Amino acid sequence: MNYVTIKDVAQEAGVSVPTVSQVLNNRGRISAATRQRVLDSAKKLDYIPNSAAISMRSSSTKTVGILVPDINNSYFAYLISLITRELLASGYVCMIGSSSESLEGQDKFLHSLLTQRIDGAILVPQGTASHGLQRFVASGLPLVILDRKVKELADGGRIPIIDADPRPGITDAIEKVKSQGHSRIGFIHGPTSKSPNLLERQQIFIDVAGSRVGSLNAIVASHVNALSAIKDLLSRHVNTFIFGYSPDALEAIRYFHHIGLKIGEDVSIVSFDDIPIFELASPSISVISQQQKLMGNYGVTTLLSLMEHRLRGEEAEESFDNVRIPTLFIDRESVSNQ
Repeated sequence: MNYVTIKDVAQEAGVSVPTVSQVLNNRGRISAATRQRVLDSAKKLDYIPNSAAISMRSSSTKTVGILVPDINNSYFAYLISLITRELLASGYVCMIGSSSESLEGQDKFLHSLLTQRIDGAILVPQGTASHGLQRFVASGLPLVILDRKVKELADGGRIPIIDADPRPGITDAIEKVKSQGHSRIGFIHGPTSKSPNLLERQQIFIDVAGSRVGSLNAIVASHVNALSAIKDLLSRHVNTFIFGYSPDALEAIRYFHHIGLKIGEDVSIVSFDDIPIFELASPSISVISQQQKLMGNYGVTTLLSLMEHRLRGEEAEESFDNVRIPTLFIDRESVSNQ
C-alpha cells in the first residue's frame, strides 16, 4: 500500500499543503468551509497523520496491538494473558482492545492502531473482511490472526492464520459420552453468525455424532440464546450437552444449579475451551481444549518473525499456510455413567 500523504489531501481538497497542515493541527485562520473541505478529503482518503505513517514504515517502537472479541470472556482473557507474557519477555508492550463482538468495534480499534506507533498486531477477528480489516492488511503492518478464520484472507494465504481444528476433540468427546451409555446428545452452538469457527463446530458435531448415535439422536438446539437453547434440549429429553461456546456452558451450570439438576449425575456436560473455572468447578467440567498456550505461542513467534523481517527491510513470505492446532478432549467429572 502507498500511504496517503498530506500532498494527496491538499490535492483532493484543492488547497495548499500548509493549509492542510494548519487544519489538521487546528492552527491558523482558516475559513469554516475550507476547514471542512480539508477534513472531508482526509476522511475520504483514509489519511493517517504523517508521523504515525513514517513510524509504521521505519523505526521499531516495541509496541504491539492485540484485539479480541470479548475481554470478559475467560477464554480470550486467558489468551491475552499468554500472549502479553510472551511479548513482554521479548521486550514488547501491548495495546489491548475488545471489539465487543461487533464489526464496528473491531474497525474502530484497528483504525486507532493505524494512528498509533505500533510494530504489528495479533487479532481475533469477527470472521469477515470488513473495511477496517482490509485497510489494516493493506497498511503492510505485520499481522497474525488467531482463533477465527476470515475466509477472504484464508483463501489467499496473505496473512498467517492460526486456529484450532475442532474435529479431533469433538470426536473423542462423543466417543467418551457414548462409551458411558449416552445415546442422545445435544449441541448448543453459540453465536454462529459472528464466528465461522462456531458454525464449523456445529457442522462437525452433526457429522460425527450422527455417525455414532444416529442423526435423530444428534440434536442441535434451535435457539441462539443459551438459556432458551438449554430449555429446548431439556424439553426434548436430552440430558447430555456439548457446548461449542464456553459462556453458554457457564450459563448452563448456573441454570442446572438453580433448578436442582446435578452435573455428572442428572445431566452431563462437555464444553469447548479449557478455561480455569472449568477445572476448579465441582464437579470439574470435561472440555475440548483448543490448546491456547500452543496457539498463543505460535502466534507470538510468527508475529516476532514478521516484525523482524520488516525491521530489516526484508520481504516476508508472499503466502502463508494456515496452521490448525488439533483440539484435545480432557475428561474430568461432568459426564455420568448411564
